[in-house]
Amino acid sequence: MEVSVIKFQELKKSLQNTLAPIYIIRGKDAFLREKAEEMIVNAAVETMPELNTVRYTDETADIESILTACQSMPMMSDKKAVVLRDIVFKNTKDIQAIEEYCKSPVNTTCLIIVDSSSSSCYKGVLKFAELIDCSPLDTSMIQRIVVTQLSKQTVSIDIQALNLLLAYCNMDLMRITSESNKLAMYVGSGGAITTKDVENMVTKDVEYSIFELGDAVSKKDAKKAINIIKVLLLHKEQPQVLMMMIQSSFRRMFYTVISKMTNKEIADYLGIKEYAVKISRETAGRFSPARLKNILDFGAELDYKVKSGQMNTENALYFYVTNITMR
Repeated sequence: MEVSVIKFQELKKSLQNTLAPIYIIRGKDAFLREKAEEMIVNAAVETMPELNTVRYTDETADIESILTACQSMPMMSDKKAVVLRDIVFKNTKDIQAIEEYCKSPVNTTCLIIVDSSSSSCYKGVLKFAELIDCSPLDTSMIQRIVVTQLSKQTVSIDIQALNLLLAYCNMDLMRITSESNKLAMYVGSGGAITTKDVENMVTKDVEYSIFELGDAVSKKDAKKAINIIKVLLLHKEQPQVLMMMIQSSFRRMFYTVISKMTNKEIADYLGIKEYAVKISRETAGRFSPARLKNILDFGAELDYKVKSGQMNTENALYFYVTNITMR
């Protein structure tokens, strides 16, 4: 079965040309999923959107109500939008009812299915729908979105500050957007966001701190590595979670060293962001494959000691970091 796929970047142009009766929105980026839904609803409902837009969630889902909404006429508008947000139909009859509607949809209704989990219940709907791919964007595209958003508020940002913002937010577009709005309010209309503003106003994502930790360890900077651990614990991060994240970070490094795949191929294979692979590869270059393998074995040994009650988790965390930094 061939599915019609539209990348998020192509959605605006597609909507200008034609409006499909059924859309399925999928992809890992929550910001893009929300934006795609908003764009389709705005394209479909030009008059009285508050009366001609009906939204259902998993808590409010009722197949009879959904079908009635889809089949009823819009009010003083050419079209109406019915949005199903992350609804997973478990009842076979409900799934069949949605599929039957999709075979012959009402031409005055635009059915929008937001399916962040890529549920199998919509397998039969895919052949009738336009699939909107909301996979994470590359760095240059995110940079353009932030700059455009800030320019609307007559605020500028230099490239160093922009890259730092993206790094601190671990390339999460939802958080990047929120933090850039906060920074825009801080500097005010006509202002310019600097790296100092980002450092002072934006909290580092935990995973970014793990990247920093890996970088410090690779440079044998024990003092910086310990300070990063202390700050993370001060912010109530659980030692066992940090141990797991550090071990996972070194596992990614090891994989980038032994794999011949590209960053994107590794990211797709591991189900992580390409940015994370890029950072892992850069840091891994300071280790030999044998050294990374020894670090992973050492982490597994400490994990066993913690789980068997031979060592306190926080002590194991510090021991892990200091040991691999000093060697």
